[in-house]
Amino acid sequence: MRRAPDEQCAGICGLFCGACPAYPEECHGCMSDYVRDVCRECKNGFRECIKVHNVSRCYECLEFPCARLDAFSKGPIINGICNHANAIPDSYRMKEVGPTKWIEEQIEKHTCLKCGKL
Repeated sequence: MRRAPDEQCAGICGLFCGACPAYPEECHGCMSDYVRDVCRECKNGFRECIKVHNVSRCYECLEFPCARLDAFSKGPIINGICNHANAIPDSYRMKEVGPTKWIEEQIEKHTCLKCGKL
């Protein structure tokens, strides 16, 4: 049975971890204890940054949106699509409605209408 996305899939940076191809077999979201290595290492520095600023997610920081998040939101571009383009707008939305409601919205947004799967 496929694991349903929960608040652990509301990424530090504003990404929806439940839409990642690694979810749920390799990772349960960057806020969980079951995080794939590339996310745990977080070359963009978000995992360390939230510790320094004593927050859980970027939108809670007084410096939000910062240069680090802005740079992150401009790549990577794969098949002409910027995979992180929604990090800042989605962070604003998560701040507005809270992670639980935001996850519900993301599940609806990323669910295939034909097969019902993420």
